[in-house]
Amino acid sequence: MAKIFIIGKSNVELQGINKYLSDQHDVQICVDNFPLVKSLLKIKQPDLIIVSLIGFDIVNTGIFSELKTNYSRTHILCIGTENEQECFNEYFKLKNFNILQRPVTNEKIKEEVEKLLDSENDYEEKDNNSFIETAEQKRKNILLVDDNATQLRMLKAMLNSKYDVQMATSGLKALTMIGKKTPDVILLDYEMPLCDGKMTLEMIREIDEAKSVPVVFLTGVRDKEHIEAVLKLKPAGYLLKPAKTELIFDTLEKIFEK
Repeated sequence: MAKIFIIGKSNVELQGINKYLSDQHDVQICVDNFPLVKSLLKIKQPDLIIVSLIGFDIVNTGIFSELKTNYSRTHILCIGTENEQECFNEYFKLKNFNILQRPVTNEKIKEEVEKLLDSENDYEEKDNNSFIETAEQKRKNILLVDDNATQLRMLKAMLNSKYDVQMATSGLKALTMIGKKTPDVILLDYEMPLCDGKMTLEMIREIDEAKSVPVVFLTGVRDKEHIEAVLKLKPAGYLLKPAKTELIFDTLEKIFEK
């Protein structure tokens, strides 16, 4: 269950968004009061922040400045008309700031929320295709590949404290992401539709930039036949679900020590 923080003026629209998302996520609403927003964000540490721009103006730039400075690695979804967005256009140049134009349905908002929660979380500032490197980007990059979105979010929440984490919900999506940025380690599920873990690893080995990337299977598949089939591909590890947190971290650290 993802933690979602909604900022905005109390109104029917805000309550509707809250009600629509609360059945699947842990949702916290906060009025657009800068000191209160700042304090609650520290306590909540959300996975995604929604900002309703109804009634927002230049007075609220303090909130946006706080989001830019201290939440640059958190998806921020702003909902508003073109006029409501005008005061904050400079922030929308940042990769983690996303826009939905009002009027918009709650179904569309939920769809966008799920897409952002399942997408990679590697943020840099946009500047005409030139990006500014941050200190956090020097951390090792882990790519999680699993068709179970809940499992992905749990793993991401666990690993985020120490590593940069990207997520892919299929082997094909993983290959696309690897083509854009080569991860340091891949945690790969075995049982996935269309392109299973074995097929995915075989294709990774065909990518010049990624053929030497350590791949660790994290899966519930435990029968000898399937395990032997992937061991021939020489993965860096084979962990059975549910794997203990200590075991996953220990496996990653041993890989990085080599």
